[in-house]
Amino acid sequence: MRKVILSSLFLIPLLGYSQTEIPDSIEGKELNEVVVEASNQRTSSTSSTYIPMSRQKNTASDAISLLSQMAIPQLNVDPASQNVKTVSGQAVSIFIDYVAASAQDLSGMRTTDVKKVEYLIYPTDPRFRGAQYVINFVMQKYEWGGYTKLSADKWFGVNRSEASVYSKFSYKRMTFDLYADEIYLTNRHTGTQSTETFRFPDLYGKGPQTVERVSIPAALRYRNNSNDITFRALYNTDKTQISNTLSLAFTSIPRNDATTSLTYANDFLPGSTAKSVASSNNFSLNYNFEIYRSFGEKLGMNIESRYNYDHNTSNSDYTDNDFRIINDAKEDMHYVSATPCLVWNPNNHNSLMPYMHAEYSTTKINYFGNSPSHQDYDIWGYMAGVKYTYQQSQWSAGGLVGWVYADVDLSGTRIKDNYPQGNVFGTYSPNDKNQVEITYAFGKQVPDTYQKSPNMLQQDELMWYAGTPGLDNYWNHRADATYTWLPNNKWQLSLNGAYFIADNRVTSIYTPTAPNGTMLRQYLNDGNFSWTTVTANATAKFLGGKLIARVSPMYTHYSTTGEYAQKMDGLQCTAQLTWYFGNFYLFGWYTTPRKDLSQTSGIKDRTPSRYQLQIGYGKGAWRASATAYNFLRSSWESSRETLTSQYYQFDRRTYGTAQHMRFQFSVTYTFGYGKKIQRGNEVSGSGTGQSAILK
Repeated sequence: MRKVILSSLFLIPLLGYSQTEIPDSIEGKELNEVVVEASNQRTSSTSSTYIPMSRQKNTASDAISLLSQMAIPQLNVDPASQNVKTVSGQAVSIFIDYVAASAQDLSGMRTTDVKKVEYLIYPTDPRFRGAQYVINFVMQKYEWGGYTKLSADKWFGVNRSEASVYSKFSYKRMTFDLYADEIYLTNRHTGTQSTETFRFPDLYGKGPQTVERVSIPAALRYRNNSNDITFRALYNTDKTQISNTLSLAFTSIPRNDATTSLTYANDFLPGSTAKSVASSNNFSLNYNFEIYRSFGEKLGMNIESRYNYDHNTSNSDYTDNDFRIINDAKEDMHYVSATPCLVWNPNNHNSLMPYMHAEYSTTKINYFGNSPSHQDYDIWGYMAGVKYTYQQSQWSAGGLVGWVYADVDLSGTRIKDNYPQGNVFGTYSPNDKNQVEITYAFGKQVPDTYQKSPNMLQQDELMWYAGTPGLDNYWNHRADATYTWLPNNKWQLSLNGAYFIADNRVTSIYTPTAPNGTMLRQYLNDGNFSWTTVTANATAKFLGGKLIARVSPMYTHYSTTGEYAQKMDGLQCTAQLTWYFGNFYLFGWYTTPRKDLSQTSGIKDRTPSRYQLQIGYGKGAWRASATAYNFLRSSWESSRETLTSQYYQFDRRTYGTAQHMRFQFSVTYTFGYGKKIQRGNEVSGSGTGQSAILK
């Protein structure tokens, strides 16, 4: 049966090879050029609409590249990490024609099909699932046919290769999508160099001791190979949308090995060479069913249901002379959820959205090696609430209030909790050039499953780590104020101020309470964590939009209490410049060094500046680009982390590929077939799931 299904799937991209794309039936005529200064951007109290320029669509290789070139003022786009966030740093839900999109969906987009990009605040359409901030790509539609897109990426300086194929075929009311990719990465420069200081009141019964350990990586080897394949069938009419998606994802890390030189300042142990040999495999099967139904202008319904299965294995073997630690684990996880929501719009001003959510996951983990055990996790979660929005022509206001109930069983330890969550918001737009938004949100943060693990594992001669089953959920509060100004096509400005606080948050605490008085890293509720930010995005367009400049400064103030009580300030600025000439473009991007304070560990993280130059070409079916990233940095150091606590501190340098120079060459070829009238969304790989294995 498996062979029959796969054979039928692979027929989809082949359907178009003998066909060509049929142009519109209206004959085009050459006209004399007429220059009109038309607005390609406008805003209201709940949305902003941006129309990408033809040169941007023709040169952008994917959706993220298009958003970066458009420089939408309410968004921050990191071209290196491919992250898209609001100007205040909040997550953005991205949709393509009202269907949720993943990173791979966006990479497979045919950018010339983009008609407009909508930025929505608290949208009332049930297909957006109650998301706070939404980007929705409105696309060209196909009556029948579709397109196939082939993409390839090769990195030099960092040994990484990527290839993907996406194909869409539409016929009448049905659309079929097939996506497959492969990513291969090898690296010999991943690891950490650290100086650690341990303060033991009574180590091995020999009284107080202070031990300083210096770790220097001597040999490193890492290899990663991942594959995704996804198939989706979509039925779409004016009032009904039914989507069925099946995806498989596999990630293999056969080598994650390190040889480290260890020295001790006070001769606690003789100098030695430690070896760590590790590997892991992750397999994920995901099925998603979603149905949307409109019952007229006043009533709509959306139901989403999911099933995920994950199988994960990890192996770790640490040796230092005669000392050896083996930590192996196998995990099987099943997850199922259902999320129905209903939208009732009794008139043009009021919108009411009641919603529910139910989920259940069961996880079985077997630990082997020095600390063998068996863990069973069963988690039930329920949520219900209502969202209300009131809209006038120039302003809107509303809020969401809901209740969450959780029932967690961690190998016999039962934890039950229930709490409210919600938000309120208000927007004001006196005209299509100005927009003001104010929001406040509150809720509880649920610790990750691995943080609640009852298991305790040994890391090395001096360090153990463990979870805490009785961790408390902790309150989060956030307030934002954002102003956006769009005076004309040449200028854009967005300003934001935000404040966030987590009360009695979960963080890593180090205490000398492990066997024989050694150190234990354990997750505990301890102290408050807060930050305040002030951010600006300013964009200018010259030469009729052929030259676009943008600058984005940000100030951050951190404050924590508890074990890691401290205050810290950070200032960062990002600048980018894009120049279009003919079928080419030149893109430059630079961001200054950054300082961050971790909410969950008390670690201060300092990352160096990042920069890149990219030249790209786009014409017809072809897109190509060459990128030089951090081209003046030969160091493999990604960040410098420091931590100070009562019993333990470290100064650690992390090495990897993130900040090292690399040269990337990308090419895509897209060919279409059929007739452009009806257009759907793209499908992508789902990626592997999150593991509950203690780490």
